[in-house]
Amino acid sequence: MNTRNKTDFSRHGFTLTEILFSLAIFSLVATGLAIFMVQSSESMFWATQKSIITNDVRNFTTRISNETLGANTGYVYKSFAPTDRNEFSDQQQSGETGDCLVLISYDPYPDPDDDKHYTKLVVFFRKPDQSGESPVYRVEKSFPTPVSINTTEGYDHFETFLAKHFPDDSQTEDIVLELSRGLADGNLFRNFGNNTFIVNGEILHGNKVKEVTNTYNLTISPRG
Repeated sequence: MNTRNKTDFSRHGFTLTEILFSLAIFSLVATGLAIFMVQSSESMFWATQKSIITNDVRNFTTRISNETLGANTGYVYKSFAPTDRNEFSDQQQSGETGDCLVLISYDPYPDPDDDKHYTKLVVFFRKPDQSGESPVYRVEKSFPTPVSINTTEGYDHFETFLAKHFPDDSQTEDIVLELSRGLADGNLFRNFGNNTFIVNGEILHGNKVKEVTNTYNLTISPRG
């Protein structure tokens, strides 16, 4: 009699309360695990994008610093659109900003005591969309045979020279920074005066759902 009762008890299944309690515990564990996985994924995404941004900042600032040190002077324009750089008055003055920086190199030619001639033009510019975002582009024109600086063309002689070699702003194949916003009054470059410029921007990575950003602020000066 006692043996049969023990056997019947050992074959007895889980009660509804026990099942519900077990399911509740399992649900809590699964929810916690899911939250942990999401947070881990977000952290890894953020860390990866931050690493990319750090590398972008280093590469871009190193490149534009070296380019600037190799130039003699520079000008900031509102944009690289031809209508924003076709007159001397388009040059942004001290304290003013723009999305186009033109770096100019010149040297005496052919002898050290001769007149200076243009040897290279380098342009960094953005073409921001309605949200203010744009890659940073770079275009270059080098002169194997230096070109004389002809000031007889009038007040806008440099802008005439610039327009001759860059008649439009369609050259966008050389991207030096994938996506950025300008923070200098919405622009990337500020003329600080005395042949010094400030590059002030924000690098963007990620996506519209989770955007990762970092700002950079760099002062550059051509060698003069």
